Amino acid sequence: MKESPARFADLAGLRLYRRNIFAVTGLPVAAQGPAVRRHRQRLDARLAVEETWAGDAAAPAPDGYRREEVRYAFEEFQDPRRRLVDELLWFWRDADLGCGCAPATHEQHDEAVRVHSQAIEAETGGTGPRGDGPNRSWRAAATAWASVLENPDLRGHIAHRITALADPRLDGYSPDDFLAGVPGLLLSPFGELAADRSARPRLAEVSAGWSKYPVFATPLPDVFENTVEQSVDRLKDALRTAGERHQAGEHADALAALEQRVLPAYAEFESLKGFVSQSRSEEMAHTVTVALNNVALGVCEAGLQKPFRSTLIEVMEHASRIAPRRDKAQIDQNLAAVRLGRAGAGAAQQLKPSECAGCVVLLLAIVGGVIGGITGGPAWAVGIIVGGFVLAGMFAS
Repeated sequence: MKESPARFADLAGLRLYRRNIFAVTGLPVAAQGPAVRRHRQRLDARLAVEETWAGDAAAPAPDGYRREEVRYAFEEFQDPRRRLVDELLWFWRDADLGCGCAPATHEQHDEAVRVHSQAIEAETGGTGPRGDGPNRSWRAAATAWASVLENPDLRGHIAHRITALADPRLDGYSPDDFLAGVPGLLLSPFGELAADRSARPRLAEVSAGWSKYPVFATPLPDVFENTVEQSVDRLKDALRTAGERHQAGEHADALAALEQRVLPAYAEFESLKGFVSQSRSEEMAHTVTVALNNVALGVCEAGLQKPFRSTLIEVMEHASRIAPRRDKAQIDQNLAAVRLGRAGAGAAQQLKPSECAGCVVLLLAIVGGVIGGITGGPAWAVGIIVGGFVLAGMFAS
């Protein structure tokens, strides 16, 4: 069983370089056999009387490493599958690896490690640059790592290291088995950084710079998936609460749920728009717009617009601000009715979340039917259009 991805998960996040076994132990990437054992014995003796040791000179760990961390790193070192992942993410320097790479390949790799580590440290309050420094370092890291991963020498380098380590546990492995997880690992710090809401607009801009490179474009959305899904779940839960109270005729409670839960949850989701597809972002905006509109109008229809007038206007103004184009005209009309105090008299209309989707499906079916008729004949046209009406009916129901 190929286990290298397990090491990708262990290293993922802001401690990507701090956890690296070569950073922790201070061993060069070419170290093997007796040299590793002797170094471990020296460190065991040292850490028996000292609390920490500094690790590699380039290790981003200003407080050093404790005995338990060093011991764990040496244990990881014993597995060549895990070791090889750490080799890819640490400085090769002038180690004689016998891989036959051009010197420029190793220099390019080490520069990528340096600027990427610098970007992470700048974000976490380490020794990296301040001001616009993190952004510059992120851009430099994206360019450097994209060049490294696209360099054909890299696969030859890994193939040689698999042979040089000469361990049966590497039998059946190819360079791609190790390279497959590297782009996601390099992007993994963004997932942790996105937990800071104030950093999200800048992170969206920075990560967009990484997405310009094909090697990073595919795994990038997965980096933010957990953060986005947690936000969506909170929003759906808030909408469910408001909807249940609205359906039960508990209009004041439904309005309170909008103010206290739905609007804050949607603000949280909005801060993640840079990491969400446009279609999903628009659909969530539509769902929230419908909820705001219908709860507000339910309050009006219950004859409660006077005591809640200011809140109703605020809710409808929010709905107008976030409404997708398909909802905008109706929402603005309803907002005007609320402002004039006429919403309870039937001047405003409630919306159904499925109506717009059904209309879109029907429109696409008609267009598809025309094209199908031209290319495949009348039978195709009829089949597509009838299918569209069926789907539209499903949405409307």
